[in-house]
Amino acid sequence: SKSAPPKTTNLPPEAAGKAPAHGLPDADSDLAVKAIHASRVINTGQVCNGAERVYVERGVADEFISKTASAMAATRYGDPSVTPDLDMGALINAQQLDKVARKVDTAVAAGATLVTGGRRADVDKGYHYQPTVLTGCTAEMEIMRAEVFGPVLPIQVVDSFDEAIALSNDSDYGLTSSMFTKDLNKSLKGMRELDFGETYINRENFEAMQGFHAGTRHSGVGGADGKHGLYEYTRTQMIYIQS
Repeated sequence: SKSAPPKTTNLPPEAAGKAPAHGLPDADSDLAVKAIHASRVINTGQVCNGAERVYVERGVADEFISKTASAMAATRYGDPSVTPDLDMGALINAQQLDKVARKVDTAVAAGATLVTGGRRADVDKGYHYQPTVLTGCTAEMEIMRAEVFGPVLPIQVVDSFDEAIALSNDSDYGLTSSMFTKDLNKSLKGMRELDFGETYINRENFEAMQGFHAGTRHSGVGGADGKHGLYEYTRTQMIYIQS
């Protein structure tokens, strides 16, 4: 292998994500809620591969929403220099705080229901937003299509796994995705049909170094980690000799 020439692209080096998570009827709901909550509040939601939107099937929606709202409401947040052992700190700056607040307000104005949170947090130091859950979200809403990059979890109720897959793939972004099910056949179906660089099944959205962190569509600007990441820095030259 030879050193690869520099890549050129019109997209920024980090092109964002809008990761979907699927809650199927046979899922371990406690595991799903724990994983999605962790994915949403780590670094105050400012992680490209964290779950940014949730599709839950109608039959289990009430239970899932109740448990998720309780978990988000119980999130310990504030100034870590004052209070240790927090789940979440501040957003990076005032601009990001304004962006998160605007997207939540826009969703509510468009018909989403605020279950918990939804306001700037009363913390003296830093730019804090309350952990937030929105229900009644639809595919047309900005909150389900554009990256929020904050501690906000919009939920859309669907009638089938096929509907959840179709809505997930209907996105400008294709970095990570996740699903929660005990059904191996549905896991395999999700692996085949979800058009994302990564799919996590029954666990949080955090990649391993031996894997390959990459995406599709506007998230597909290259990859890292594992042997496939190393291949990104090489190019293959084929030589045919007839003596």
